[in-house]
Amino acid sequence: MSQEKQNNTEEKALEKALSPVVNRLIDKNFENSGDKIASQIAPLIGGAIREQIKSQKDDIVDALYPVMGNMISKFVTKSLEELFNKINTQIQNGLSTQAIKRKIKAKIKGVSECDLLLQESSHAKIKAALLIHKESGILLTQAEDETNKLSDPDMLASMMTAIRSFVNDWISVDTPNNELGEIEYGGNKIIIEASGHSYLAVIVEGAAYTQTYQDIRRVLEKIVLKYGESIQSFQGNTQNIPIEKLQEILKTLLAHKKINNEKTNKTHPLIWILPLILIGWFGYLFYEDYIDKNLEKQVQQMIEQTPALTPYKINVNIKNAILTLKGKVPFVYHKNLLEKLVEKIDGINKLDNKVTVLPTLTDPFQVSNNIAYLLKGFNQIKNTHIGYKFDYSTLYIFGTLANQSLYKTLKNELQKIPGIENIKDSLKVFKPKIKTDIHFNTASITLNADAITKLTNIIQDINKSDTNATVLLQAYSDMIGDKKTNKLLAKKRLENIQNFLTQKNKLQNHIITKIYDIPPPGIDPQKNSYEARRIHISLQRNLP
Repeated sequence: MSQEKQNNTEEKALEKALSPVVNRLIDKNFENSGDKIASQIAPLIGGAIREQIKSQKDDIVDALYPVMGNMISKFVTKSLEELFNKINTQIQNGLSTQAIKRKIKAKIKGVSECDLLLQESSHAKIKAALLIHKESGILLTQAEDETNKLSDPDMLASMMTAIRSFVNDWISVDTPNNELGEIEYGGNKIIIEASGHSYLAVIVEGAAYTQTYQDIRRVLEKIVLKYGESIQSFQGNTQNIPIEKLQEILKTLLAHKKINNEKTNKTHPLIWILPLILIGWFGYLFYEDYIDKNLEKQVQQMIEQTPALTPYKINVNIKNAILTLKGKVPFVYHKNLLEKLVEKIDGINKLDNKVTVLPTLTDPFQVSNNIAYLLKGFNQIKNTHIGYKFDYSTLYIFGTLANQSLYKTLKNELQKIPGIENIKDSLKVFKPKIKTDIHFNTASITLNADAITKLTNIIQDINKSDTNATVLLQAYSDMIGDKKTNKLLAKKRLENIQNFLTQKNKLQNHIITKIYDIPPPGIDPQKNSYEARRIHISLQRNLP
């Protein structure tokens, strides 16, 4: 025991003697080699913070709250004030082109204008993007907005790694595949997008929409595809990482927003002036055309109300208040009359009278009288009714002719009348109303006297009308006996009638035959079999 006490006494004496010397050496070494000590301690800070968060999370929150809470409160107040100012400015410009575009855009998207206004006011601004090694928490590279530089990005990377590791360990109990996606503070947020061996921490000011997340994923995907192997083999030496190329990729996130802002803010006035000029020019053209059309209508109405000019075709065209007249008249009197009428109409600046005087031109009244006289003679023929309309030099005729040969005669006579250059007709040849029934006795195919009389009358009516209409023969059955026998009888009866019409009387019309194994509509063969055994004769259609 005495030996132990002696050793303790010596140790304390030695500690007391060396303690001042060691302390002076540490202070001197820290002053001379501060940077070296900091570089040696830096890799340990991340692990220390991570352990501290695991064991004493509440202490860290209490320690940071006085500083962070006040800062976040001020930032939220300032952000809300800026948002309200933007909304007030846009409301005051309610009749601006931007407001009109916003109303149309809201209708197309199916959202309220208020929601669209908030989206426009709450735009996302990317302040910085950090590429961090996942395992070590070392900052590989970063891209920052020139107006919002980070004071200590390395420290932020270490803290982000510690927070991310803590949260992932905490939530992995229930959901092992989930990771921390973003951290919000006031109007800002840090969006975290992770890959295999690295992750992106993007600091965003304002609201982030789908496009923002898509841009971040696209940038990280590009980094992984091009430089994934270099990041995977990273052991702490940043010289083995293509820092400059990684920075160029990260800067595309900041450049995209900057370009959009420049495009929005720097709108050239010509963009609005040119459409206004075009609208005004088109409006002027429409107005001028409207005036010209009204003047044309006035001139045309005045010509139509003048009996001396009504028979002639006068074309009226007005362009830029210049009237151009074209047509043909028989005397200079008619041309001068046109000029006198135009002088009465206000708004016409100039007259270009291109009307041609043809002394040999036939008087349209005389031509119309000659047509009426000729047609009156044709209308005396039975079953002939012809009407006409004469539009100088063109004759339109319509109605019914008694027979086909009369059509050629009428055309020849009309062509002899001077002044008619074109004839357009919709004439039809009269079709006699032929609906006759030929009856036969039981099992008979012979034409009796009554049948021959009826057929003779049909031939006379067709020859008188000179029609080329098709003759339709329809055979019906009394349904007595088997179908085969009835069909054979019907066929023989049709052949006898057809032979009587074509061979004996030389009828030239086309004949169609149809056989039915049923009685005619409305006939009961059990009560009246004679009426059921019939051949119905009619004209099928009319050919001009």
